[in-house]
Amino acid sequence: MKSYIIKSMMFGVIALMLWSCKKDETRIVVTENPKAPVVAATFDNLILQETNKGADVLMLEWDKSDYGYNASINYTIEIGKKDGSFTPLADANMGNSLEHVFTVGELNSLINKLSIEAFEENELEIRIKSEIGGGVAPVYSNIIPVTVTPYTDKPPYQTLYMVGDATPNAWNNAPDNSPTAVYRDPADPFRFTYTGYFKVGDLKYLEVPGQWAPMWGITDGQVAYRKTTNDPDPGSFKITSAGYYTVTLNLKGNTFEGPTPYAAGAGATVYTSIGIIGAFNGWGDIEPMTHVNGDPHNWMITYTFAEDTEMKFRIAEGWGVNWGAESDAVQSEPYGIGKGGGSNFKIAAGTYTIIFNDMTREYVFIKQD
Repeated sequence: MKSYIIKSMMFGVIALMLWSCKKDETRIVVTENPKAPVVAATFDNLILQETNKGADVLMLEWDKSDYGYNASINYTIEIGKKDGSFTPLADANMGNSLEHVFTVGELNSLINKLSIEAFEENELEIRIKSEIGGGVAPVYSNIIPVTVTPYTDKPPYQTLYMVGDATPNAWNNAPDNSPTAVYRDPADPFRFTYTGYFKVGDLKYLEVPGQWAPMWGITDGQVAYRKTTNDPDPGSFKITSAGYYTVTLNLKGNTFEGPTPYAAGAGATVYTSIGIIGAFNGWGDIEPMTHVNGDPHNWMITYTFAEDTEMKFRIAEGWGVNWGAESDAVQSEPYGIGKGGGSNFKIAAGTYTIIFNDMTREYVFIKQD
């Protein structure tokens, strides 16, 4: 009897194992042509403004893809330029959600990954990617065209350059630092400012030394932007009386501010030498800077830092006069207003053109490619 019971139990276990194996071999078959989602949008022409960055601006809805069984589906919103290639691509993972509402700020940050033109209309395309993984190819929704005018939190320019017979080096725009580099306002990176001595004459701004476009000038009393050399050449800003002035080009407001007389300029201390000094040279002596095109208060140097380092601006005669960052919080910022005896600047390894104004204490570190 015991032998019979044991044999029965063994047959039962074997049967159970065979049943389990058959169960393990069960396969889910994905339909040959999965149904792609269909997407719809609330608007197709969007103007994004930074002042409304928290507001809702675009709602996308799509239906569920059909793979022939109850699959776990992941959806991704993809945005590309108007050519159907979606290269380059800006995307946002939505998980298994079937809708998404973009705020102004969220959409603006996403599409700026496409290197599009800020403050101009851009024709874009939106689609939904549906995927389940496991070697199954993703499927894509219909494509929705949309026109978007984005803004940018910071302009793409490290600095701008002045040319014109009112400026220190006149109309020379050669790329060897001949145009006069200007500074960026730390409170508003769209404001490019310069304080120094101007002659009577004309003034324009360039984006790239050695190129006559992009350019900013004035037409019919308004700031005019020349995107390419095929576009009309704008007129010049005017300096009608020689002297020390501050001039500012505001790219967000599209305004020119000045020339505003700078009364302290005529009596400002003229230093015989100013340079950079820091851990990169053992804090031993300055690496001397040169005057920017003869301007006695604006200094420049192009220098390669072999490794991350710290530095300050200092006169040649010793530590009695030196300038650093305004506070520890801005030690690594590439532009700003320095402070006498301030914190060390923190600089990442690389080659930089550095400019410094000893009257206003403005500085900018321009990273060279």
